[in-house]
Amino acid sequence: MVNYSQRRRLTCSLSAIVLISVAVSILSPSWAADSGVSPNSDRSNPATQIDPKLEAAAIALVNSQLPELEPLLDRLRSNEPAQYHTAIRDLARSAKRLEAAKNRDPEIYEIESKLLQAQMHVKLLAAKLKVRDRQIDREALREAVETLIQTEIKRAEAEIRYTKQRIERTQRQLAAAEERLEAKQQNFETYLDKNYQQLLRSAGRSKDKKKDTK
Repeated sequence: MVNYSQRRRLTCSLSAIVLISVAVSILSPSWAADSGVSPNSDRSNPATQIDPKLEAAAIALVNSQLPELEPLLDRLRSNEPAQYHTAIRDLARSAKRLEAAKNRDPEIYEIESKLLQAQMHVKLLAAKLKVRDRQIDREALREAVETLIQTEIKRAEAEIRYTKQRIERTQRQLAAAEERLEAKQQNFETYLDKNYQQLLRSAGRSKDKKKDTK
């Protein structure tokens, strides 16, 4: 049975997981900048107010993607306000990343969701080993790391496919633009006369104008 000291160490380890795994392993600096929270802000001040929208986004993410974190967040909310605030901000940034992936491509969104879950599962298992070293947890951790790497490979493959598709669209757009340019260059006089005649008609003038008489 896990004693109080072990439970305390586990809580601290899990708290560190929330702060590190989402902020470092999952998110890039650009996502932190986009979240509206300065990376250099005072993250240790428990009096710092949490944006209700960020908290709602973080809680929604936990409920839908990371239910195993619910008990941890409840403990942090009651006993460690500063760590709770930091965890909420990190989770909200992760939620923002997933939302961007959802708007970008359904396949990438699905993979990002699985990747987030796999990363968190690895961190939780590593925390359990920090409290107590058991062979069954070592085996579970190895399997979890295998799943994580496989998911990272799937994400890389999806990114390559997505990038290739984007390049192909850009190439088609470039080819179409070059064709339009070439057509105008080769038929300059035709385009000139056509636009000129359209402007005359819009001004209510005829094509041929009699010479002005003195």
